[in-house]
Amino acid sequence: MEKEVRIPISQRKFIYGKLRGSLKQPLVVFVHGLGAWMEMHLYYNGSRYLEKHDFASFRFNLYGYEKDARKLGECTLKTHALDLDTVIEYFRKKGVKKIFVVGHSYGGPTILFSKKKDFDGVVFWDASYGDPLSFDKVRYSKELDAYIAPWNFGIVLNKKMVQEGKTLKQKEEQLIQEIRVPIKIIVAGKGWLVTGGKEYYQLANEPKELAIVQGADHIFAKDDTLDQLLKETLSWLNRHRSLK
Repeated sequence: MEKEVRIPISQRKFIYGKLRGSLKQPLVVFVHGLGAWMEMHLYYNGSRYLEKHDFASFRFNLYGYEKDARKLGECTLKTHALDLDTVIEYFRKKGVKKIFVVGHSYGGPTILFSKKKDFDGVVFWDASYGDPLSFDKVRYSKELDAYIAPWNFGIVLNKKMVQEGKTLKQKEEQLIQEIRVPIKIIVAGKGWLVTGGKEYYQLANEPKELAIVQGADHIFAKDDTLDQLLKETLSWLNRHRSLK
């Protein structure tokens, strides 16, 4: 069963998301990547898969079309991380004892930038490392006073987020060493982040695990690679769901 949830982040703005499952179960919070949203197939199908295996899940938008939601053009990684902390705090107050975070693509750095890090385990899904989004190729628009990313679709980024992206690698290497909970790094075998995933693994604290889904692209859309991704994720979550 799924429930729409609205979490306040200020007097005028809210986070919009969907909760699936019971809060008496361990909760998995999905963190989407840059330019993505909560209904992407990874999270939509992932939430249903986890529900079948006795995990609740919450997927949410870091920005949205609602008038009182954040807009991407005003966001930074630090903003995303702050909102992630707000989401986790909301569910802690609801009595959730065990919370895992799963970050895909730029959702990985969002987790790393969390100040509170009040989660019990982490899974990276082909998480961004360094500057894989080529922020050095974004185009500045004087009219918008912002940057336009030259990817498959045009999105507008503010100056602070672009600057974060250009200086990300050193911060990521430091921040992943501050993660003191179990972490699993899952990498797409045909993506461009295999080397970055291995670097994350080398830098991470124990307990840790690295898995490469062979044949997978960045969004795990090829053949049965999504099934493999979810099975790898579940095996790690089950191993650590009862940690004190």
